[in-house]
Amino acid sequence: MPEQLFSYPQLFQFVTAVFKKIGCSEKDATTAAETLISADLRGIDSHGVARLSGYVRLWEAKRVNATPDIKIVHETPSTGVVDGDSGLGLVVAPFAMQLAIDKAKNVGTGWVSVGHSNHFGIAGYHAMMALPNDMIGIAMTNASALVAPTFR
Repeated sequence: MPEQLFSYPQLFQFVTAVFKKIGCSEKDATTAAETLISADLRGIDSHGVARLSGYVRLWEAKRVNATPDIKIVHETPSTGVVDGDSGLGLVVAPFAMQLAIDKAKNVGTGWVSVGHSNHFGIAGYHAMMALPNDMIGIAMTNASALVAPTFR
């Protein structure tokens, strides 16, 4: 069977529609789709659109809130703590990264941690949000005990 190829606009429209179908706002669906597709464009297929069904299953299991009330629960001029309200990490992480960027613009550095969120796709997407601001971005996450440490 021949391989079926889809253009970026076709794939973006499909992924956005799926996120909207589970209840995401237009803005959040767009952010989530951009984040997922960026992984495929960078050759990181394990964290791209192939994960879309997993996000839907998390939503079906009520482990993901499609309409989170993302809040800053603590902050200083250079730091912040964000409560993701069980939102898609694909949406919560860009919110947190933008907060870090805004803080860095104001005081030279920005550090933001996130709680109550979910899988956030490729860390590089979030870290690279700093580049247009002539900044260095760092994005990290935790993992459950089933993930083996690198080189172990």
